[in-house]
Amino acid sequence: MTSIITNNGAMAALQTLRAVNGVIEKTQHQVSSGLRVANASDNAAYWSIATTMRSDKKAMSAVSDSIGFAKAVLDTTYDGMDKIREELTTIRNLVITAQSLPPPATDGYSNWTDFQPDSTYDQSQVAKVDAEIYQHWQQINSVVEASSFGGVNLLKNDVNEPQLPGTKTEFTTGYVNGQVLTVSIDTKDTTMINYNRTVDNLWNQPGSENMGCLDGVLWSANIIYPITYVDGGGVVQKNENTYTLRNVEVRIAANNLDRNFYYNALIDQMDERIQAVVGGMSVVGSTQKRVEMQDEFNSNMMDTVDKGVGRLVDADMEEESARLAALQTQQQLAVQSLSIANSASQAIMQLFQ
Repeated sequence: MTSIITNNGAMAALQTLRAVNGVIEKTQHQVSSGLRVANASDNAAYWSIATTMRSDKKAMSAVSDSIGFAKAVLDTTYDGMDKIREELTTIRNLVITAQSLPPPATDGYSNWTDFQPDSTYDQSQVAKVDAEIYQHWQQINSVVEASSFGGVNLLKNDVNEPQLPGTKTEFTTGYVNGQVLTVSIDTKDTTMINYNRTVDNLWNQPGSENMGCLDGVLWSANIIYPITYVDGGGVVQKNENTYTLRNVEVRIAANNLDRNFYYNALIDQMDERIQAVVGGMSVVGSTQKRVEMQDEFNSNMMDTVDKGVGRLVDADMEEESARLAALQTQQQLAVQSLSIANSASQAIMQLFQ
């Protein structure tokens, strides 16, 4: 039966054409975007998982930036401590040199007051070594002040910073299951000068717990302050005394003391400070290694997330290309079928001629 009111063939062909056009549109979108799951409507489960994983990757990317900052801070700290170690070693060697030099005149001091210039002493060979030692102390102080990255300086503890010991510096190194991972370093291990201390004692002696590696006193017949000292009001001040050995030599001369004994004591204490810096460098080095390993792991995790998301939502371009070619053929056939169905009703005109 042929009807001019209802063309069943054309309706069927039109439905087929609409369906093919819909699939072509979806396939073209996948080809152009590269995604087979671009929206929740494409596959709610896969879209949800992929969206969560992308969010986690952004957190990992932020962690990667934090790791970069941590590595820079630790590198700066290590380099500063290494330079300080070199300077302390040089000072110790200069003390050894001074010990081997003839002592200044024992009866010719023009000024017996500690920390004050003395013309007789200043003309001695020991004084020349002493002047060089002072320059190395100044260099150490410059290194401590300059070893800062992004406002973070682990070589000094300022007055407004927490008390030592017990404080830790934490670095962000990872992000897993919604939790931020950190690695910490004991501030005591890296602090060279603690401006928040209240006392000066001998190194590694009771009461020295809150001192940095360059704090406290060196003792050798007299008290020697390396870089800073705590004044009578409990405030840390810069040591402006240009002498390290002068007061020692004066005390030895005034009291007829064993010069080698007190020089050896000073050398031993310098060795203790050097070993303290070396120990701190070991801690920083271990932390550097830990951060480096975590950085590599974080990078691998980001790559893994990319691969996982890709398996869930990426379109197979070879498959989509073959599908698009087949759909275009179906589209052409559907158009041809619709054209035939539309022309079938025109054949009825011949019956009325």
